[in-house]
Amino acid sequence: MIRVTTNGTLYNYKSNFNQTANQLNSAMMKLMTGRNFDSYSANPAGATRAFQIHSSINATNAQYDNNQTVLSKFETAWSSIQGVLDGFDGLATDSRLSALSGLNDTNLSTLNTQGQIIRESAEGIIQSLNAKYGDDFMFAGADTQNAPFAIESIDGRDHVTYRGVPIDDRDLLDDPYTGPYQFVDENGNPLNLTNGQVLERWNEEHQYVDIGLGFELDNNGDVIPSTAFDSAISGLELTGYGVDGDGDPLNLVSTMLRLADIFEDYNEESGEWGAAGDREDAERLLKKMDASREAMGDQWVALDTEAKFLNNNKTQLEDTFDALNVELTNLEDVDTADAILELSWAQVCYNAALQVGANVIPQSLMDYLQ
Repeated sequence: MIRVTTNGTLYNYKSNFNQTANQLNSAMMKLMTGRNFDSYSANPAGATRAFQIHSSINATNAQYDNNQTVLSKFETAWSSIQGVLDGFDGLATDSRLSALSGLNDTNLSTLNTQGQIIRESAEGIIQSLNAKYGDDFMFAGADTQNAPFAIESIDGRDHVTYRGVPIDDRDLLDDPYTGPYQFVDENGNPLNLTNGQVLERWNEEHQYVDIGLGFELDNNGDVIPSTAFDSAISGLELTGYGVDGDGDPLNLVSTMLRLADIFEDYNEESGEWGAAGDREDAERLLKKMDASREAMGDQWVALDTEAKFLNNNKTQLEDTFDALNVELTNLEDVDTADAILELSWAQVCYNAALQVGANVIPQSLMDYLQ
């Protein structure tokens, strides 16, 4: 026979009553806060997963902001280059038409004026290539704090320069680089580079941004290109640099400046061509000016392709953010109807426990004296 003592009965009742009261309190808090759990110990597995989702949401938000910033930059750059091309086909087209008319014997008397028009158009294109997005120069590669392009006079002739380095003269490209930028090898030793070699390095600059492509570093601590987006826009790649086999510049603006030099050097009084070039040189440069425009148009299309990719990636990040939030809501937030039913049941159990207590707890002398 098992002997049930009063103290044992009271102990069991107190334990069960406290458990019922805790369940009622938990149900009330769940309905008030709308959360399935409010501490790690309440649901270790759920809390661990919730922490992972919160981390993923924060990363997705950062990647979305990066993507939006780069997208806006590329869209602005695309519009700026479109303005350059429109300027070439509009205002700059006047230069081309002026060049054509200038080569006509009947218009030789205004050849100097035609050259001035071409030069002004070239200067306008340089201003467009130095456009900013926010506080950064868009076409400056990785060095976004300094204007990339300029027209500088060197040895009595105007040259297009990129970060102070002329990009349109064979002899100047072969000269040693003496600018302020420092170049070293993998051991930290200074490199003696020519202007042309420096331009090649600048044209290959990268500025990687995490936009949700699985950002990852290799064993050397360098970004793996396929896991990030290169946000650097090289003005050199857009406009071209260096010279062709004839020694003529590959850059559109430089070609326009050379053509302007020829026209402005023409002696309208004597009808003689100057040292800058003759009719044959002008006709050759005119054809190459159109070719340079086409090359810039190809780069403009490439910018548009990059912008479309960023737009698609933006949509993907939005979908990922929504999916993560749905999963987090299902994990952390309670179903209101279920929470109300749970609270109602907990209240019934609590009331029943109170009722049982009235029969289990023995009455004392004080109960009879009342």
